[in-house]
Amino acid sequence: MRKNTSSSNSGGSSRSLFFLLLMTVLLLPGFKIEASSRGKTLDWLRVVRLKPELKVMVLIESDRALSLDDLTTLGELGLASGDRDPALFLGLRQAIFSTSLRNWINRRSLPDHMKGKLLDRFIMSGIYRTEFRIEKEGYWGPLVLEVTTPRDGFGKRLLYSENIIRPKVSTETYTDSGENRWLRASYPEVKHGQTIKLAFAFRYLVNMLALLDHDLMLVDQFQDAPIPEEIRPFLNSGYKIDAGSPHAVDWATQEKSVPLNVRSDYRRLTNFLKDTVVYDRKKRDRYFGGKAIYSDLDDMYQDIEVTLSNRLGACPDTTLLECAFLRARGIPCRTAGRFRHFFSIVYVPGKGWMSTSITPTGIPLFVAPGPDHVPYQKWRPGIPLRTVRLEASIRIEPAED
Repeated sequence: MRKNTSSSNSGGSSRSLFFLLLMTVLLLPGFKIEASSRGKTLDWLRVVRLKPELKVMVLIESDRALSLDDLTTLGELGLASGDRDPALFLGLRQAIFSTSLRNWINRRSLPDHMKGKLLDRFIMSGIYRTEFRIEKEGYWGPLVLEVTTPRDGFGKRLLYSENIIRPKVSTETYTDSGENRWLRASYPEVKHGQTIKLAFAFRYLVNMLALLDHDLMLVDQFQDAPIPEEIRPFLNSGYKIDAGSPHAVDWATQEKSVPLNVRSDYRRLTNFLKDTVVYDRKKRDRYFGGKAIYSDLDDMYQDIEVTLSNRLGACPDTTLLECAFLRARGIPCRTAGRFRHFFSIVYVPGKGWMSTSITPTGIPLFVAPGPDHVPYQKWRPGIPLRTVRLEASIRIEPAED
């Protein structure tokens, strides 16, 4: 229940003036913004120093219906539609836009009839779709297909999820030891040229404070704490992650700093990879463009020696490299994936698991349960499949306090 703050005495008026001044200060751009009922705050000025290009959601409210001229002005200020065709914002009095944190902090003033605020909590809902086509000539037989479905992630609490599959078939769901949620579809018969269509609906509560608490680039310096026994397996080699690779060992021994500084070492590694491996856009475009055919999705993740030899790799390949090199350095690492992207998660003693890739609107799908690399989709028998569709649409709404 909202408290009645009106008062007929001068003491009440003074208190009202005090609270008015206090709220004015709190709403200044860049001030620490309240992010939870427990009193924690987000220091956006610190965040912008360390992650200036962080994607943020901004709620724009207008005294009048948004016009085409308004949308053009907001676009010139670097504010893009956060979740839909901007034409759908015409006539609304509030809408959510996205921009980089640096752009928002350094922006010019909004038009007088508008005000805006960073969203530290928001609801993200939507649907993503994927389709597989049977590419084996003359095939007519069984297929068991398993795909990961939306799961909880750092700062992203899954509120709702459901799925459909066409053609209809018996399905089952299970959760593995890494808390990944799997959908298994068992077809008694499929044939060459047939397409299997899946759609997944989801609804998340995104908490920017909790999300950024797990961002490696924002973590404090190394904590003087031991690595727990249950984390130590992530220091060992795993399938396709060779921590004993001569390249990994050579890189790991070039820096002698003790104690380890996980953030600094990861930055050093990303600089090394930028100088060593060219990003394979053709591979990315072939997979997401529906042109790549795999009999086993594991084939999409090439061995680290192949990546280093060819000096070419996409995010599935560089993620394996990161884990091999960091483990050789004594830093626990595991692979992870969200919709259309793969990345690594590293362990910081005294802090816990930290993500090397934070995107507020990313859809969490997979975290490796153990030190082995594991694909986020699998099927049997190993017949050639083509991913002919992989797309998502989302809607962003402010979270209720």
